Order: sequence, then structure tokens, then C-alpha cells
Amino acid sequence: MKFSPTTLGFYSPGVHGDNIPEDAVDVSSARYAEVMEQHALGLRIVAGPDGGPVAVDQPSPEPLDRAAVEAARLVAYADPLTGSDRYFAEAQRESLLGNADAAEAAKALGLARFAEIQAEFPWPAE
Repeated sequence: MKFSPTTLGFYSPGVHGDNIPEDAVDVSSARYAEVMEQHALGLRIVAGPDGGPVAVDQPSPEPLDRAAVEAARLVAYADPLTGSDRYFAEAQRESLLGNADAAEAAKALGLARFAEIQAEFPWPAE
């Protein structure tokens, strides 16, 4: 097995033939298995000082700004399977059909889901 520090990819001569980057370094089967196991646990693979693969922690995601939080909330509200808007649409429909109890139940579910979404995507600290 070979690893290219330029592409951060693994290459097998039996599979890739001559299409292996020139900077690829040899990697033992044991090292390959170790790095892939760490990758499966959520670490990312980068090139080490010798050009070989090493697993490192993922960088922390950048905090969302207000516009990104608002966009994420709007998408979540409108999701047809998990969003809050579906409950509000159901509440409106039930109200128009004269089913006040069903309308109130749907409205309560919508408000609960709305609050969950807001908690899932909190406003960033200023």
C-alpha cells in the first residue's frame, strides 16, 4: 500500500497500476489498518513529517454567525418530516375543518418542535 501526502489518499499498485502519485510513500499493512481504524473513530488522515499517514483530531467547527443560524433554523422549521411548520399547517387545516381540539393539539406539537429547533441552533454569543 502507498500513501500520497499531496492527495492524502491511499493507493494499491494492484488496483491503481501506474496511476500512483510520484510522492507516494510505502505504508505497511499494519500501519494502514491502524490509521483506517482511527479514521473510523472520527479522526482525519493527514501527512506526517515523513510523508506517511497519521491520524489527527478533527478541527473544531467554526461557530455559526447569526445569518447561518437563521438559515439553519429556517431549513429545520420547513423540513417536511421533522420540522415545526408541518404541525402549524395541520393546526390550520384542522381549525378550518372545525376540529378545535385537533387544531390545538397540532399547535402544541408545533410549538414544542419550534422550541427544540431553536435550542438545537442557538444564537451565537455577541
